Amino acid sequence: MGKIITIPDNRTGFSMKIEGKQLIRPDLHDIASDLSIATKDVLFKNGILTVYNTSKECQTIVDDGALATFVAMAIDIQAERITEMTAIKAKPKILEMDDLEDEDDD
Repeated sequence: MGKIITIPDNRTGFSMKIEGKQLIRPDLHDIASDLSIATKDVLFKNGILTVYNTSKECQTIVDDGALATFVAMAIDIQAERITEMTAIKAKPKILEMDDLEDEDDD
């Protein structure tokens, strides 16, 4: 049997749909830089941008209700093109490791 290891992830943030723009790595770096968060805290997949608010500066922006505005400025689009903003919590990572059994070679 394998051993299951759970790695907790306590990050919280927001997911949002970006209309009419496919984000690329430099866009994600710009967002992270503008929000003072790590690049690993900005993800883009299937038109959905996820931003984890992992810095005091980002939390202040979220508290002010200005996250969509900051994201829009970072990627040079109108804030109205950011829709379906939803609060999220990161899911823990689950790793399954196989038991290592010593085999005796005769």
